[in-house]
Formats: sequence, C-alpha cells, structure tokens
Amino acid sequence: MRSAYIVDYELYIPGTFIDYEELARITGLPDWVIKDKMGIVRKPVERILSVSDMAELATKKLLSHYNNVRIGIVAYAGSDFKDKYVWNVAPNVMGRLNIKNAYGFDVSMQCVSSIVALDLLKSKLQASNDDLYALIIAATKQSLIVNYKDRNSSFMYDFSDGAVAVLLSNVDGKYEILESSILTDGKFSNIVYQRLGERFYGNSVMEQDYLLEVNRTEEFSKGFEEMSLRNFIFVIKNALERSGLTIKDIDYLAILHMKRSFHDKIIRELGLSPNKSIYLENYGHMQAVDPFLSLWLAEQSGKISKGSIIVLVAAGTGWTWGATVLRRIK
Repeated sequence: MRSAYIVDYELYIPGTFIDYEELARITGLPDWVIKDKMGIVRKPVERILSVSDMAELATKKLLSHYNNVRIGIVAYAGSDFKDKYVWNVAPNVMGRLNIKNAYGFDVSMQCVSSIVALDLLKSKLQASNDDLYALIIAATKQSLIVNYKDRNSSFMYDFSDGAVAVLLSNVDGKYEILESSILTDGKFSNIVYQRLGERFYGNSVMEQDYLLEVNRTEEFSKGFEEMSLRNFIFVIKNALERSGLTIKDIDYLAILHMKRSFHDKIIRELGLSPNKSIYLENYGHMQAVDPFLSLWLAEQSGKISKGSIIVLVAAGTGWTWGATVLRRIK
C-alpha cells in the first residue's frame, strides 16, 4: 500500500482585523475578558471576498507552484456558511480554476472538516495504483454570523475569516500523513444552528435569521467542557497509538483556537511543554483552517524540522473531535 503525503499548502488571511477593544465595544464585555479569558488579541475579518473567492485565491496561489500536477480529487472542507445555500464550493472552485478530469465534493463537519477530509483522502491516495494528487480546500466567513449581542454565543466571539488550500499526493511530499482518530458525540447537536433549514421553510427570512442560534441548556453549560476535554485527549492519544507513537513523541501540537484556560488545560493534561504549541490569540478561530494556520506559524518560528512529529487537532459544532498525526520528512 502506498503512503499519503501533504505536498504543500497555502493560506489566505484577510488584511483587516478586529481587535479586543473593538470586540469589547460590540459585545458590551470588558476588554480584559475578551483579551485574557477568551484569548482574542485580534482576529482577521473579510468583508469583500466570499467564501468561494477566498478558497479560489488560496488554491490558485498553491497550484501556481505546481503547474505540472494533475489534480484527481478536490474536497471542500470549510464552513457551511457559503456564498449560496444548497450549493457546493468544490465544483465552483474547480470551474474557476479549470480543474478538469477530476471529481469534487464538499465535506460538512464544521470546524473539524479538514481533519475528516485528510482521513478520507488518505485512504483514496493509499488505495490508488496510479500516481494521484488531491486538494483539500477550506474557507470561512463565520465572523459574519455570530450574534455578538447574545451572551449565550460568547464561545463563538472568536470566529474569524480566512482560507487554506492543501495539496496531497501518494507520490512524495513534505509531510507523511500517519493515522487519524475521529470521534462524534451528538448529545448537543441541536445547540447551535441557523434558522434557514427545511424546518424553517415558509417563514420570512430576516437578517437576524442568518445569525447562529445558540440554545444553551444548563446541561450543556455544566457538562460540555468536561466532555470536550475528554474527547480531545482521546483522539490525540488514539491517533498517536494508531501511528505507533506516544504523547512523548509529539514535537508540535497544531490545535485550534479556544478560550485560553481550556487551551492551557489540554496542554497540561497531555503533559506537554507550552512551547510545543502556539496559541492563536492574533487570529481567533478560523474554523477548519486552524490546524494548518498553526502548522504554518510553527514552521515560521522554527519549531518544526525534518523528523518532527506533529498532531493536527480540531473540533467544533459538528460535535466531532479529530486528530491527525504527521511526520515531517523533508
């Protein structure tokens, strides 16, 4: 069986940011709560480009380095808040960039979608007898749909905007994709949604309907953090075990943005040194882009070298937790 690799990736990060002081004015919360407790110094927001525009930009930039590569599969693994409803991003980007003789599909698992796509495409790459290249594209503009006046939505105040495109191959690459672990717990699956689905068909669509609705229950408030911590630790350890590794082998943990205390709790629970991760306080939570943003920051700061073991980690309101282990081979 062939191996699967990450060849390369490119990010699109908007040049416009909202800082913690502005978020404090918008939400009515003290600025120290936004900065110190929620861990948001600033976050990028996109107000001109659409989700598919950002996805196209990241993909075009990536493929400009690989003119002779023929893409066989394209998976969009970003936000469900797309340009249009009942509409897929993958075929749209493929059409714009003239990617032909390939098939594309959208993966919908919210913030963990890029991890899910890695797991799915790894199997396709390994099983192919032919040389195969695939793309994962993720983009988000979910900063637009957070109700900043609703305190029940405060755990989403960090939502930011951006995109990533990732080139995969079964030929060669910079990172070997080892094993993944993905776990879903649907106990709270009706907590967060938009009022735009079939159940709301026929109602007048007001601007408010585009905002994410949060039906926070007492059980969710009391029990979700404990459940989430347990699931994060499980998928990280399980992915490592499947890869023939342990926590001691981790050189870098590329984990999504979350409130500062919870990030620190996960690091402590794993027994990792804090310098083996980067807290995304200047970027907020860029949905499924986060693990690759963190990986990029680690590369820029010299935390990763040949032989390094990296664990990409994500979770979100797909009520799914995921981890994928990578080995740097170049």
